[in-house]
Amino acid sequence: MVATRNDKTAGRHANAYRRATPYRTLALCATFGVVCFYLGVLLGSVTFASHSSCSSAEELNTRVEERVNEISSAWKYKHKLEQEDTAARIPANLHDIVQGMTRVDRNEFAALFPMGVPLDPSSPQNDQVVILHNSPRSLPTDPFAAAEASSQTTIPLLSAADATENCDNLHVVLTDHNLKRRQCVALMGQYEAFHLQKFMRLPQSGKLDPHLPLRLVNRGAHQSGRKSTKTPTMEQTMQAWSTLTPYLQNITQTLDKLRPIAASVAVDNTIVVMVCNHGQSELLLNFACAARARGLDTALEAVLVFATDEETRDLAIGLGLSVFYDPVVFGEMPKEAARAYADVKFRAMMMAKVYCVQLVSMLGYDLLFQDVDIVWLRNPLEYFHNDTSSANDEVSPDYYDVYFQDDGNHAIYYAPYSANTGFYFVRHNDKTRYFFNSLLLAGDLILTTKSHQIPLVALLQEHASMYGLKVKIFSRLENDFPGGHAYHRRKDFMKDYFAGHVNPYLFHMSWTKSKINKGKFFEQMGEWYLRDTCAQKTAQHILDLPDGTSVNQQSLVEPCCMATSVVKCHFRDKASKIPCNDSPAIDRNGRSFW
Repeated sequence: MVATRNDKTAGRHANAYRRATPYRTLALCATFGVVCFYLGVLLGSVTFASHSSCSSAEELNTRVEERVNEISSAWKYKHKLEQEDTAARIPANLHDIVQGMTRVDRNEFAALFPMGVPLDPSSPQNDQVVILHNSPRSLPTDPFAAAEASSQTTIPLLSAADATENCDNLHVVLTDHNLKRRQCVALMGQYEAFHLQKFMRLPQSGKLDPHLPLRLVNRGAHQSGRKSTKTPTMEQTMQAWSTLTPYLQNITQTLDKLRPIAASVAVDNTIVVMVCNHGQSELLLNFACAARARGLDTALEAVLVFATDEETRDLAIGLGLSVFYDPVVFGEMPKEAARAYADVKFRAMMMAKVYCVQLVSMLGYDLLFQDVDIVWLRNPLEYFHNDTSSANDEVSPDYYDVYFQDDGNHAIYYAPYSANTGFYFVRHNDKTRYFFNSLLLAGDLILTTKSHQIPLVALLQEHASMYGLKVKIFSRLENDFPGGHAYHRRKDFMKDYFAGHVNPYLFHMSWTKSKINKGKFFEQMGEWYLRDTCAQKTAQHILDLPDGTSVNQQSLVEPCCMATSVVKCHFRDKASKIPCNDSPAIDRNGRSFW
């Protein structure tokens, strides 16, 4: 079950449900009214008799008996209506698992029972949730709603609170609503499970064949026959263990080195964590320069850069950022930038991303992790340190343990969260600390999937189910934390962005193949604040010092950062602050943004 809403009130739900079966409802209401009337008369007559003379006790007893018989007849009439007008919806041999059904509005349901998933937009065919009740005691208290839920009439439409008021346990199933897929959902009474068992008509290799029998497959199996997740090979497991061994052997010393630095950086027990090598350093420099151009110097004091090489360490120091570099932990990391998503250098940096958050979590801090391909428009910590909910939140921001940006790619291997691992916030507690410890041990799966995103999403599901980890994903259609999906797919939002009609906290240039294009897209947006003379340079080169010379806290802000950005056109078919109609298209058959 998923949830979206038409913004109807509970009263309107009740009216809709009553309109579904007008004749029966009117009859039952009339019966109920008669019963109430007779009961009132009966009580009145008894009261009257107690204050006035009655011909005899025998007459009083007779009148009471008449009223009792009339009430009994009325209830028998109601029962007769139920027998004749509403035969049981569910046969008796299913009564151990289903006794009745109700419907509720999707958004109302999701607001009442927040699950943190990025909700799909509603549609006329997908704007309600169906609830199965497993016993008469779990049916709604309202006798008419309860009768309707178990009868063959229209499934009653109730408020989410009324439909679930007697549910001591509520299991929610999120199921695909794409009618292109011929899908069935089976409910079987059994020792309960908290994972779906998925069957498909797939051969051992090859695409779906409707003539084959259904067989058990992994949850990421695709109709094309492709498996989204494979088990790690022995070689990958041994490689992951080999990489992890020196890290674990030195973790106590590493934590001791990190502890005083983290304590000096933390703001309200929160650290903004970034990790970078020299190959990505111009994106780090642009992040710092853009923040300073917007007057966010104070916010930068909460940033701790985990540098994987000495060159990046020196650049971070020159930008006035706090930095941690330990050659024991990061000495084997590549200095060069990844050429593309999931290549060898990219995968190595994925482990660095795991190390840095695991270390900060072990020290007991909340953390905001972010990639270097981000620009701040305002201080994002203000959102997470706010203890009141905004108009777009179903609950206060402090309700959840972890927050993730929506990746935008809702392929099956990211289901159900589609969490982007380039921007997320974590509140420190036992659940989140153990989550990162578990992710640390999934190195072989990171090697197998060529990213830590799929393993992380899988662990989110398992830890939410087993330990009650509360996960929140900012929907790709929300405006507070936009990313590459917004840049490439939400043209109206981008035009509102350039017009100043929206006020996001940041922009994350995800969904982009390489750092070269990230820089070009930021230039088109007017979000590039780094001088060309500082791109892919060492601090010594920028300051005209001999290689290997200590930078001695010399600032790189003046020689590297521009106070205002320069807008440059590169591609006419990508979002730009000014029209770039004379530039080439980057996508095949790409249409001009303006």
